[in-house]
Amino acid sequence: MRKTFCCCVVLFLLTIGREIHAQEGLPWPGGSPSTELFKLLQDLNRDYGPDTVTLVSWLLDSAVRSGSVLTSSAKVDGDEIHEEKKFLVFQVDTGIIFNTEKVDQNGRLTALWEKILARTFAHLETLQVPADGVTIRLLYHSKSFSETESLAEQIDEPGPVEEAKFYFLTDQVRAFLGKELSPQALLTRSQVLVNGSPAIVILPDGAQHTSILASGCAVGQS
Repeated sequence: MRKTFCCCVVLFLLTIGREIHAQEGLPWPGGSPSTELFKLLQDLNRDYGPDTVTLVSWLLDSAVRSGSVLTSSAKVDGDEIHEEKKFLVFQVDTGIIFNTEKVDQNGRLTALWEKILARTFAHLETLQVPADGVTIRLLYHSKSFSETESLAEQIDEPGPVEEAKFYFLTDQVRAFLGKELSPQALLTRSQVLVNGSPAIVILPDGAQHTSILASGCAVGQS
């Protein structure tokens, strides 16, 4: 029931994005959004611009499609000053539970990149926000459980929450979208914190660029 509700929210968000971008011809799904949600996204567009609407919409869509078992949500959480730069903050509750018996920290960060961040960037052509960059806060759970236990059994006790914060400067994101930077180069040039401590993300060899991932987003692969 929770996942169904979030999927509906995604459709509403994407519909609103279509209305906002109607004159720009972007390929948004159709439908009839609720008045309250339409107003929310109109306000977001007015305060932060259309790319912010696109980004928060696809962050939520990617979180829902990531294989999450808990409720997924996404929101814009104002500005943050970090190392003398202003970042627009996006907070995503991914709904993911990682099994620490199988996935170490780098594995978790790699999964977040592939399942959520790269899939979201696949829907962007550029990035313009009223800040020097964007901070994407990804919240997820991690715990140890045996191979004989399923993810469904962990829902009531999903384990502690971890926070991964990715600081992306807009000019570097634009270079990545223009294929001037590889996925690994973008992550190397961006700061990543896990529960407040610096972390390094090492992607597997041959990590795909956003244009290759776009088809996977369309069919909801995880």
